[in-house]
Amino acid sequence: MNLIPKKIKERVAQYVLQFSPQVDRLRSGSSLRQMESMVLVYADHDEAKYKLVRDIATYIKKEYGVKHVMRVAYVDEESKFIPAWHLRKLETDYFCKSDLNWFGKPVSNVNPLLQEPFDVLIHFDPDSSVPLDFFVMASKAKMKVSNHSKMRTKDYDILLPTTKGDNWKQRNHRIIQFLAESPLS
Repeated sequence: MNLIPKKIKERVAQYVLQFSPQVDRLRSGSSLRQMESMVLVYADHDEAKYKLVRDIATYIKKEYGVKHVMRVAYVDEESKFIPAWHLRKLETDYFCKSDLNWFGKPVSNVNPLLQEPFDVLIHFDPDSSVPLDFFVMASKAKMKVSNHSKMRTKDYDILLPTTKGDNWKQRNHRIIQFLAESPLS
């Protein structure tokens, strides 16, 4: 039985996240056509979103020639309740409630991903969950990109503004389009 109300625990986790230091990492930017590896980070809610992110990864590989497109999801469930489609396989991983410490920071099953210097980390769901924000903060990715974020703007190299009326797919397509057309090098 959990003796601490969920709201209090979330507020403490947000406070800890807010005052966590930035991670030292090599920062460099490049356009999608120059990238070798990337990680797509998102909050998983259902199989439809899982398939949508899988399709985005496939599109990026085929259209822009990115060799390694890793997908990492946060599933807000205990490990014994993880859906069947979330098997750990090549270029797909997840972490869940069982992988978090008391503050909501991922401490299990993520260290190899956090240490890998991906060319870019794209966060599809900024501010949707503290565990995802902790993951982004701790990643050694060379460039971190997302739509507008309120929680940890200092963790991102590029934050694109949102447009009123945009849906999830449109906002995240704008990120990919920006990176494809970007003169970054």
